[in-house]
Amino acid sequence: MGEEVRITILSENTSGRQDLSAEYGLSVWIEADGAGILFDTGSAGAFESNAARLGVDLSEAAHLVLSHGHFDHTGGIPLALKHSPRMLIHLHPDSIRPKYLSDGRGKTVYIGMAEQSRQVLEEKSSQCLFHTDVSRLSEHVFITGAVPRRTPFEKIVESFCLDAEGRVPDTMEDDQALWVETSEGLVVVLGCAHAGAVNTVEYIREKSGHSDVRAVIGGMHLMNSDSRTIAKTADAVGSWNPNLISPNHCTGEAACAFFQERFPAVYHHGRPGTAFVFSA
Repeated sequence: MGEEVRITILSENTSGRQDLSAEYGLSVWIEADGAGILFDTGSAGAFESNAARLGVDLSEAAHLVLSHGHFDHTGGIPLALKHSPRMLIHLHPDSIRPKYLSDGRGKTVYIGMAEQSRQVLEEKSSQCLFHTDVSRLSEHVFITGAVPRRTPFEKIVESFCLDAEGRVPDTMEDDQALWVETSEGLVVVLGCAHAGAVNTVEYIREKSGHSDVRAVIGGMHLMNSDSRTIAKTADAVGSWNPNLISPNHCTGEAACAFFQERFPAVYHHGRPGTAFVFSA
């Protein structure tokens, strides 16, 4: 590996800088093993304009990793491939399926991948690599594929479904995360962690053979969770003793506030422009 691993938040729900845009969604730029990796593309292109302002050259992306198939992580796919038309695209097969959110009373709203993004993936089908299990992107960078659901307290509380009638539940098997193995421990990047942040990190510890967690960055999908789930998640995070906990996007204000109070020395909200550098 090179001398360092650099992770930059390109887009997220909030922004602490007037020159950077915020949008509902997530996009992260990762530099490791001498390559650029774009992890998710947000919902409407903020990652592109923010990257330009931050001096991130998207044409250097060798890989595009999609954490799952919801619109707020896949909306910028056409823009990403405009900048780096030959990069490899890593996704779970279920991420391209239609996805809906039900109100529980027979009404649904489409929350899956936009048609334009889907069409671009079809055009670039030879570059699409579908993963269901752990896969290696480079010497020290891996993606999880589908994550087993083992914790009793991490549940999908939203009524996600795969049909417009709301009859077929979506268990979000396409949810996946990325990790980088460094000399000081695992650096984990989460998209939404629909499989559960604890499930995801514990699975990474198991599959990597490394127990030390150096950092957890990204969406932990606790915005609709109760206080018990947030507290139990924090208990697990504390047991890993990470040097950095940086939740954002779908983690939710209540959970972020809880983590900030619980872990004041290592908490850092990941807004657009926030960059973390790790020694390899």
